[in-house]
Amino acid sequence: MARIDSHLHVWALDDDRYSMPPGRVPNVPGDVDRLLPLMDEAGIDGALIVQPIFHGFDHSYVTDAIAAHPDRFKGMALINPQRVDAVEQLERLVSEQGYCGVRFNPALWVYGVIEHLNLTPAERTEHFKVCPDCQLQHLNDEAGKAVYQKAGELGVPVGFMVSPAYFDQIDELLIEFPGTPAIIDHFGGCKTANGAGGSNPDWDALLALARHPQLRIKVSGFVGPSSEPMPHRDAWPMVHDLIKAFGAERLMWGTDFPWIQSHGGYVEGTRIIDQIPDISDGDRDRLLGGTATSLFGDWS
Repeated sequence: MARIDSHLHVWALDDDRYSMPPGRVPNVPGDVDRLLPLMDEAGIDGALIVQPIFHGFDHSYVTDAIAAHPDRFKGMALINPQRVDAVEQLERLVSEQGYCGVRFNPALWVYGVIEHLNLTPAERTEHFKVCPDCQLQHLNDEAGKAVYQKAGELGVPVGFMVSPAYFDQIDELLIEFPGTPAIIDHFGGCKTANGAGGSNPDWDALLALARHPQLRIKVSGFVGPSSEPMPHRDAWPMVHDLIKAFGAERLMWGTDFPWIQSHGGYVEGTRIIDQIPDISDGDRDRLLGGTATSLFGDWS
């Protein structure tokens, strides 16, 4: 079975070829040349590159990475539905450049026009009050629905980078557009939930979304829900909860490279799922690659 890292990012610190928006410079390296040896060392066959915010909506670097290593990488685009050409942009990225998914990141939409990111927090607050382009974008307004529906027509999933505050909006989209595959990233932004049933409303709300068969969850970015260092043992019960609610065939694992380099290391992060006890071999295979390939196709 192929091992697939279903969630990572890459970026280039090369302004001459791949510019970054003002004020959005990462503090860790994330280039493909750094990633590939780590994947080889860890025995990772392929990865889904999620377009990083550090290159904004310019997909040049990710597109070049996929073109250079088509047997190792697939791509998930980043779209801002506020753009008047958002639907057309998605269609081009999928139909012409081979992207196999699109990400909704409403935290980025709050910032609105990417050039405004060099404002101070105080300036930004005042700017948002008067700039209609920078108002908070709802996932389920007409602009969001148009992109979401187009993704379904194109046969590609929508990935959500959200906090639990957005679960109600996602629920509405799932009900209205049952034919659009969907993914919630990074445990839905929930924190460790190992208490008694009903003690964590956010976690209970995420588990309740399992009623939508087209929804999948990424058990990715363990540093987010966990308050412990690698291998994040306090988050392991969350994986068991998700398997019980969704089934392993609707779960996929990811490292969230490059950030994992600062939280225990990439190779170590690829071994977390193997360390969690009481997961069947079949379910472990689905988490480590089976679900990703069933959704995005083979990497080779």
